Amino acid sequence: MKKFPLLVIALLASVLTRADEGMWLIHQIHQNMADMQAKGLKLSADDIYSASQASLKDAVVLLDDGSCTGGLVSAQGLFFTNHHCGIDAVQSQSTGTNNLLRDGFWAPSKRDELPIPNKTALILVGIEDVTAKILSAVPSTLPNKDYFDGIRKAMEQLEERMAEETGLHIVIRPFFSYNAFYMMKYERYLDVRLVGVPPSSVGNFGGDIDNWRWPRHTGDFCMFRIYTAPDGKPAKHSTDNVPYKPKNYFKISLKGVEENDFTMILGYPGTTHRYATSFEAMHYRDVLAAWRKEAWGAMINVVKQAQAVNPDIKVSYTDKHDYLVNFYQKDTWQASSMYRYNVVERLAAREDSLRAWAAQNPSQRIRYTTTLPVIKGFYDAYRQYHWEEMQGALSLVSFYPVDVYKNLNACDKLIGSILEHGAPQSRLKFWKQDPIRFQAKAIENVLPDIFKNYHPAVDMNLYMVGFGGLLKYMGTCNNAPMLGSLRREPNIQHTFPYYIAGFYERSFFTSEKNLRRLLKNPCRDTLLSDPLFMLYLNYNVVWDSIYAQYNRAEADYKKASQIYTRGLLEMQSNKLHYPDANSTLRLNYGQVMGYHPSDGQYYKPFTTLDGVMEKANPQQEVFHISPKLFELWLGRDYGRYARRDGAMPVCFLTNNDITGGNSGSPVLNANGHLVGIAFDGNSEAMACDFMYEPDKQRTISVDIRYVLFVIDKLANAQNLISEMEIV
Repeated sequence: MKKFPLLVIALLASVLTRADEGMWLIHQIHQNMADMQAKGLKLSADDIYSASQASLKDAVVLLDDGSCTGGLVSAQGLFFTNHHCGIDAVQSQSTGTNNLLRDGFWAPSKRDELPIPNKTALILVGIEDVTAKILSAVPSTLPNKDYFDGIRKAMEQLEERMAEETGLHIVIRPFFSYNAFYMMKYERYLDVRLVGVPPSSVGNFGGDIDNWRWPRHTGDFCMFRIYTAPDGKPAKHSTDNVPYKPKNYFKISLKGVEENDFTMILGYPGTTHRYATSFEAMHYRDVLAAWRKEAWGAMINVVKQAQAVNPDIKVSYTDKHDYLVNFYQKDTWQASSMYRYNVVERLAAREDSLRAWAAQNPSQRIRYTTTLPVIKGFYDAYRQYHWEEMQGALSLVSFYPVDVYKNLNACDKLIGSILEHGAPQSRLKFWKQDPIRFQAKAIENVLPDIFKNYHPAVDMNLYMVGFGGLLKYMGTCNNAPMLGSLRREPNIQHTFPYYIAGFYERSFFTSEKNLRRLLKNPCRDTLLSDPLFMLYLNYNVVWDSIYAQYNRAEADYKKASQIYTRGLLEMQSNKLHYPDANSTLRLNYGQVMGYHPSDGQYYKPFTTLDGVMEKANPQQEVFHISPKLFELWLGRDYGRYARRDGAMPVCFLTNNDITGGNSGSPVLNANGHLVGIAFDGNSEAMACDFMYEPDKQRTISVDIRYVLFVIDKLANAQNLISEMEIV
């Protein structure tokens, strides 16, 4: 037990073999300093991460507990992130007639900044190695499921205890497949307000046509501000709150970048699989991508068709459309890229290397290779029982992107009271004394809010996509009576849309009018007559039946992966290892660099406003440009933001190693000054979650000079320009 931390520390202290690859743990970046400084870095390790003094880590923001990254740029809590990271916030403030998505928004003063409900911003305070505490709390001899249940419980208990002791937001994550554990200590801010966002013709220029592609000409940024209580502590939204005073913020460079310049990115990458086996890679390539192509492709078509005919739906479903398209493209193109770069075969070759290495000392190493049949068996079961398709379909109809269950969940207290008590108690004189009538009155007071921006016809069509997949893949699950009855209907694969249409027409949770009927007669028999509610109960039964089998297999898989990863670390002990991404603060570094996408082609690492005008097309919405932007370009009115050759920079490429979650990450130069905001990768290297491709993998960033140009010249928001420190 005590050897685990020492092994990990020894491995992490070994020699670095590849520089540009790696999402390095921020608190261990001192291990990379010699190489970074040789490449041009002018800072020390303490300048980047310090638990005792202001450092760059204090200027990095984790959004929404793990979605995107932001970078603070003023002493008053102002921060940048990507346009696509703020799209949900902008959408929440938009309507068909007041369309901030289309037109943009710039608060002329702090009192005009828009509060965004439920948006959070986390700032890292420090990181602590808790590997010994977690592993010593759980006997390694326990059965695998009990072992990982114990690990989870030990993590949760330590999180709760440390949160109580420190008053901070505590998150513990496993690293290297549960071989190491680190505790992240955050300040979690609850009052985050929208400050500015460019129109979609800038922030989403090129749309899903240009997504994941270079050359890119998108001004993918927006601005928020963190507010605190007057004493500087996190607090819920209040008019008494004041702008956050950070320990540090990024200074902004107008010098720009040149080819081969040093760059580093600080951010919160979400998920990678660099220690995966060939079996996991094959699953992502052949099973997950195929399901996403079928199901998400169908949902994208539903949303696009609805948006084309209704401006309100266009606003309400913008975030869903962009999210679905983004990950549909990522997963399907990732599968193609995995074939192109032989990812499965290369991972299989690594497994062969492990076997050969283990054979040199079988008594000590054979345990590392006996894990491979277990891992293979787990993914074989995934295919056999259609766990991917089943869980995906259940998620669609129960959580996302279907919205009817938001309406149902808004009534959860009323539903609980009805199921518990059966019917209102007529003998009670006052409605407040009756739990059912009390909850019904509470729902009646917020009815318009429940159905705000809800579009039942679109929601129903999305529901049908998930329900059709569920019927197709649910197999022999016989303990869900309503689903079982439907599956036995003749030609149900063709007739189920008629059933779903009828269910949506009858359900209490698809319109304000229908829900009022339940509020008039809130009793158990009435509730249980609702077909969508009964299906929801059936889905819970199916979830339980899947997880009873899945959880046992997953525990065996996780234990095998833990041992397999330990074997890789030991086999490659001459290499400095970075753990897979898991929404913890990382630093990666590289250079400004173009690439050859295919034979006979070379992509330069810079784009300019001239390219925006070349792509401009009034017949394609994603290539619309504003008349004012055209006038600024025509007059070359770029102010101090132009390049030395007079062109207006827009985007640039680096070979930094990033993934989803890095969206909005600050891109810094050798002095730690902000030069860009990362927002995308390139389609030619979409297998990057499994394998870094140095010749092809690139990060696409918006040049900070274009960001400032848009704020200053296009938006006339000089109040924001004057707030930032520009060097």
